[in-house]
This record gives sequence, structure tokens and C-alpha cells, in this order.
Amino acid sequence: MWYHTVMSSDAEARNAERKLRAAARAERMTVEVVALGEHKPSPYAFSTPDERIAAAVRLIEHHQALRGGFSKIPRSAWPGEVVLAGAELG
Repeated sequence: MWYHTVMSSDAEARNAERKLRAAARAERMTVEVVALGEHKPSPYAFSTPDERIAAAVRLIEHHQALRGGFSKIPRSAWPGEVVLAGAELG
């Protein structure tokens, strides 16, 4: 879409702020792009099981913090059906 008028200063300011936010996000990205079919060794190839578990725990805690923390509702109050192992279905 082409505009035939000059952008207002408010629109220019919003655009500049958006670009700054995008640049800040790009600096925080921890992904690496690998070409299709290219082999990339696992970063945990030489880790001990305890180190791998610690890394998984850090990842889970980070994602929980992003979504606002752990659920405060007890599991028994979650929606869904609870099936007890060994109990007869009926």
C-alpha cells in the first residue's frame, strides 16, 4: 500500500518505537538458524544427567515465569477427569 501523504509525527514515533522494540527482541534471541539437512551437535552431548535435568528445570521455570508463575489452583480442582491407576472404570 502506498501513501501519498507524509506520515504524521505520531505515526513516525510509533514506528520508531516499534523498531527499537524489535531490535531489543532480536538481541535477546537465543536461537541459531541451521540450514536444512545440516547436522548440528547437541549442546548437551557431553552433559551429565544431572546437568541435563538442571537445564530442563531452568527452562520450565523460565516458561512458568513468562506465563505468570505456577498455578495456584490445586490439581484436584483442575478441569478434566482424574483416573486412578488400578481403579475399576465404571
